[in-house]
Amino acid sequence: MIKQMGQLNKVQNTLQNASNKPTQFNATLPMRLEVMEKYQGVRYMVKIGNVAMETKSIKDLEVGGKYWAMMGKNNGSITLSNLIKQPSMLKDSNIPLKLNADVISQFLKESDNPFDVLKQFLGEKMASAESKWEFAFLSHMLMSLKHKVLTLPLNYEDESKNGFLQIRKKKIKEQETLEFYSVFANLGATWGYLYKMDFGVRLDIFVMYESVARLLKNNLHELEFINETNIAINTDIVPLYDFSDSLLDLEG
Repeated sequence: MIKQMGQLNKVQNTLQNASNKPTQFNATLPMRLEVMEKYQGVRYMVKIGNVAMETKSIKDLEVGGKYWAMMGKNNGSITLSNLIKQPSMLKDSNIPLKLNADVISQFLKESDNPFDVLKQFLGEKMASAESKWEFAFLSHMLMSLKHKVLTLPLNYEDESKNGFLQIRKKKIKEQETLEFYSVFANLGATWGYLYKMDFGVRLDIFVMYESVARLLKNNLHELEFINETNIAINTDIVPLYDFSDSLLDLEG
């Protein structure tokens, strides 16, 4: 499992590094927005970055909710489509614990059982938590372990691209696999499986948007350990374990 987790970590880093490249399809990656106000009918005031704008949505949106969306133009007007609500774990960008690629690699290298090591680490961090929000966040990470899900908050140099990686073992047709879920503020969520086959490693990965699928197809060839890759679109991707509002609301 340690080796597979290390391989999966390389997949996530490749995806995020690829999103930094100034390629022609980066302009079509999903945008992040927050719903500020609902007007009569299907009109909403939303905030994208530091810009507030009015838009229409046939899909009922939650005021205060955060979404991904594709941005385009229609007759000179900015339009939003394919709105997908973000999971609760992205509710607050002020994450009290962040692990970069080097720290995760070292963690995997030194751990025979990452679940036990992380459980001990979280217990120590909770004992010295400086706020209710930090305590609630660490509690969620600990609760995910009880659900047999390893949750790792990811940190990159560009703070707007931080995210989460979740991992658990799963048996599919007697085949041991590593099921994973990852979510990035700038890319949406991914979900899939890493298999060790007779011919090598197979990666099945699902993403929410076609542009992210193109991003993967153009960059995953860099990972030499993957022998077969299957990429598909799925707009119903959900976390293996999500952070519930009942604990997140302890932030205040």
